[in-house]
Amino acid sequence: MPTRFVTVAFTVVALALPALADEIVLKPRFEPGDSYQLSLRATTSTETSLTGGAEKAFHENVQLEYETTVEVLEVDAAGQPVRERHHDVELTYMRPQESGSLFRKAIFQVRRANGEIRIFVRGERVEPRIEKLIAGVLSNQFEHTLGPALFAPGRPVEVGESWVLDPSLARRFLRERGLHGVELSEPATATLEQRGDGTASERVVHFSIPIARFELSGLPENARTAGSQARYAGEIRLSRDPGGSPVAFSSNLDMSVQGVVPAPRVASSVPWSFQRLQISEQQTQRVESTFVSGL
Repeated sequence: MPTRFVTVAFTVVALALPALADEIVLKPRFEPGDSYQLSLRATTSTETSLTGGAEKAFHENVQLEYETTVEVLEVDAAGQPVRERHHDVELTYMRPQESGSLFRKAIFQVRRANGEIRIFVRGERVEPRIEKLIAGVLSNQFEHTLGPALFAPGRPVEVGESWVLDPSLARRFLRERGLHGVELSEPATATLEQRGDGTASERVVHFSIPIARFELSGLPENARTAGSQARYAGEIRLSRDPGGSPVAFSSNLDMSVQGVVPAPRVASSVPWSFQRLQISEQQTQRVESTFVSGL
C-alpha cells in the first residue's frame, strides 16, 4: 500500500478516536533548590445595613497583594515545601482613599508545620502582628489548602467532562474560609475545559459550589439569622506541560445574610443585612534558580 494512503488512513482513524483522558495534577511536587514566582491578590468588599429609627450602612473595599520569588529550602515526604525563603517581598494594600506598601524588597523565611505558618527574618521570628498579617495572606495559597484534594477528579478525565466534588470535603474547605454549618443547594461540580486553539490552547478547570445556607462567624451574640445563601466559584488554569500543574487560580465567594437584632424595650426587632464578596487570585510560575544556596 502506498505510503500516502497509509498516512491518510491513520489520520482518519486518529480523528475518529475520542479525546484521550488525562491525569490532572493540582498539587505538584517540589525539591530543595526549586524556585517559583508567586503573586497573591485578595480583594474583599463588605456591605452591611441596620434598619431602625434611622438606617445605618457600612461599606468597605480592601485589597492586599503579595509578590515574591520563592526559593524552596526543604520539603516533606510528599514533596511539599515546609521551609522556603521569600525574596524581594512586596506587600501592598489599597482601600478607599488610601493605599501604600507594607514591605518592599524584604526577605523572609517561611516555615509551615501542622497547619501553622511562621515567619522569620535573619533567624528571628517576627513580631506577632506582622506574622499574622503575612500568614493570613499565605494561608490562601492554593497548593497549601484543601483545594487540590477537593477539585482533583481522582481519575483521568477528558476535556468537556464534569465530576461531582466531595460534599464533606467541600464543607471543610468552606469552613477554612469562615463559613460554618454549610448546606449545599445542589451538588458541587467541576468541569475540565479547553481555552484557545493550537499552541495557544490551555486547559482550565471550572468549579462551582452553590450554598443554600451557612452560618457566619463573628456576628454579635444578639444577632439572629433569618436567611443566608452563597456561591463559591472560579477556575484553575493548568500549564501546557505533561501533567498540567496549576499556573493560576482565581475564585470568588459571594455571600449574603439577612436577620434581625432584638431592640431593647421595643417589641419589634431591627432587620439587618450583610453582603460580602471575596475575590482571590494567584499566579505561580516556575523559574530557574539564581540563588547560590538557600541552605
